[in-house]
Amino acid sequence: MVDTAESAETALVYLNDHRPDVIFMDHMMPGMDGLQAVSAIKNNPDTATIPIMMYTSQKGEVYVGQARALGAVGVLPKEVEPVEVSKMLASLRVIDSHVAQERSSDRVETEDDTADTGQREQLDQSIRILMHDLFEQQRAILRRDLQDSYDSIAARVVDEIRPPADDEEDLASNDTERHIPAKYLLAVAVLAIVVLTFGWLYWEREQSWLAVQQQNDELVSALAQQQSIEAQGAIEAQQRLDGYQQSLGNAYESALRALEWGINQSAAYDYGSIPLDDNRLPAFEALLAQLLELGFTGQVRIEAHVGNFCVTHSGAGSYVPANAGVAVSQCDLLGLAAEEALEYGRQQSVAFANFIDNSLIQTGGQVRFDVVSLGNSDPLIGYPTAEGGTMAEEWNAVAAQNNRIDVTLYPD
Repeated sequence: MVDTAESAETALVYLNDHRPDVIFMDHMMPGMDGLQAVSAIKNNPDTATIPIMMYTSQKGEVYVGQARALGAVGVLPKEVEPVEVSKMLASLRVIDSHVAQERSSDRVETEDDTADTGQREQLDQSIRILMHDLFEQQRAILRRDLQDSYDSIAARVVDEIRPPADDEEDLASNDTERHIPAKYLLAVAVLAIVVLTFGWLYWEREQSWLAVQQQNDELVSALAQQQSIEAQGAIEAQQRLDGYQQSLGNAYESALRALEWGINQSAAYDYGSIPLDDNRLPAFEALLAQLLELGFTGQVRIEAHVGNFCVTHSGAGSYVPANAGVAVSQCDLLGLAAEEALEYGRQQSVAFANFIDNSLIQTGGQVRFDVVSLGNSDPLIGYPTAEGGTMAEEWNAVAAQNNRIDVTLYPD
């Protein structure tokens, strides 16, 4: 979806409630110009991470350097081709690079397919109209010729058989009673031949028309069959695409589970150390980078667990894990109280706390870290009984496994 704003001031108001993937900024606008708008957006922590691309007719290294110094990622000329815009979006990871390449070819193929289909439909319709007009013209000509021939022959016959004048009526009647003149018989024979000839011509034209009509029906049927095959091919292509998308979803889920497994391999922390200290920071920085590369959007839940160690006084007012040969029943302290364990699990180094805060701004809320302390209420491994001669070495081995950090990824 693409939204536009008529001025820089309108765009700043729009950004109060919206977070676009990328901003195309014109240089010359009413009121605040493009460079001033870039500076205002980058000075606002809520919008500072949105990529901005200047879209202007301005040229020269000085202008490009000024735009980039204010925070723009680059400058596009106004005569830029759509393919260049797709490449730029792919470089910003707003779209995948292979998707940007496929969009151009898909558009051409779609236009060609649409054009071919339209041409086939137009050709089929033109053939039908042409054949219909041709048959109607031939029928009209044949009917007119037959009618003219019938009228002409009938007129000739009437002239030939018209009664003679009154003074010759008696003589003619006597001759008629004896025989029919040969010319009358010839006229009737000619009329019969003409009728038969035109009847045969009409039948032949009808048969030709039926043959052409049958051929046209076969063409229409072949076209419908071809369209059905193409439709079936489109359905199969969609099914393959759906399967591919499902496999991508499965691969994405597998990648997230692999990241979880990897970060949790170094889950344990030593007795007395801060659960989320500087030593753990590089692993979480690498995790964030991998999540952004996968396009992950969601929550990273960090659960801190505290182990119940068997400890003894160190002599300096503090506690240390008991020696291996000390029985659990002789421990000065067997784990922290519930409230103390919860508070202990919340401890973070300054660098780690800054990383959590900055990640929300860096990703624009795409990746959200949630740190939770469960104290000693949910041990991974159950402890042995404190009675019966259980030794501190066995007990503290279990406590060390329960002294850990668990990370779970929850995509939106």
